[in-house]
Amino acid sequence: MHEIRVDLEKNRLYFTLGRINQADELAEIVHKMQRAVHQLSRGFTCITDLRHYMLADGLSENFMRHCQEALWDSAIGRVVRVKAAERTTPHFPHEHQSLVWPAYSVTSALSLEEAETMLDHSV
Repeated sequence: MHEIRVDLEKNRLYFTLGRINQADELAEIVHKMQRAVHQLSRGFTCITDLRHYMLADGLSENFMRHCQEALWDSAIGRVVRVKAAERTTPHFPHEHQSLVWPAYSVTSALSLEEAETMLDHSV
């Protein structure tokens, strides 16, 4: 299950990825992300929930680069990435590059509640 939604009051994007089985899902995710960020103001925050993210064999993770570009182009402020506690490797080959390009802050959390608290209390 994938979910991309905005909270206008908090100026926040919620980006949840589940198992991706087909290539057409990748384009749909990127399109929904691009539409969502246009509803938010500069400096918006984002929670990405990747705890259930899995990509079927044969599909490319390059779609995430397009998602990152949409976030950067829309002047994102900060991202908290929720991931499974047992996961020790990055979700994407370029995951750590998001700290360099596109240059926005990415912090990790182990739950949605922790991510919300981190963003709600950030300066």
